[in-house]
Amino acid sequence: MSPSVFFVEPELLREVSVSTAVTLPQQVAHHVHVMRITPGEVCELVDGHGKRITGAINAEGAFIVARVAKDPAPKLRIDVAQSLIKGDRLETAIDMMTQVGVSGFIPWIADHCVVKWVGDKTQKQLTKWNNVVAAASEQSRRSWLPTIQSPVTSGELAQKMQNYDHVVVLEESHGANTIDIESGSVLLLVGPEGGCSARERELFQQGIPLTLGTSVFRSETAGVVGVSYLMTKSGEWDSQSGGTVQGFTNA
Repeated sequence: MSPSVFFVEPELLREVSVSTAVTLPQQVAHHVHVMRITPGEVCELVDGHGKRITGAINAEGAFIVARVAKDPAPKLRIDVAQSLIKGDRLETAIDMMTQVGVSGFIPWIADHCVVKWVGDKTQKQLTKWNNVVAAASEQSRRSWLPTIQSPVTSGELAQKMQNYDHVVVLEESHGANTIDIESGSVLLLVGPEGGCSARERELFQQGIPLTLGTSVFRSETAGVVGVSYLMTKSGEWDSQSGGTVQGFTNA
């Protein structure tokens, strides 16, 4: 079984080297205790930017560094524009896509979205997404923490497309059933269950429409399947990364 991973702020790991004793933040120390990590048991600290520190907790509760490494960014970097959906399903989708290897998320207020983020709710939801991403990254042993951008309308999302090498729009039907993207940055659009509006189809016409088989997926499932498909087709999951999913965003 791979070592447990704990996320800490980058500043804490900036100057560490082999044999450095790192004093863990209270929240991380509590997490280590809850996970029942015993003195001498190998675990890892990551900074969310690719740095991976391997070591062990000593009897006094300090983390003793044994190895300092920098995980490479993958060839394929996927940001997901996830349309807003009701209830806990949205957090479930973010959790699963983080585990699969997404590089970043853009909350998308699509024309057919029932859910709207306004006022104080926006910051509350962004905080929730960040917490979900951090927990899912630790669970999946990632050293690169996915980024979360500010919510956008469909018009604003269309403007962001130019920041990416490839744009893929998931379609229920009438899309390509195969796509070959091996590297670079990808923006993957996951629409609401009501589908994209006619206006949005016009806005996103430069994107590649992709249909994932004959099943009709819920919005929270479509993104997970879409990212998994792109990762598999690109060969990203064939890399010799020790089983650790890594991510990076450039947008």
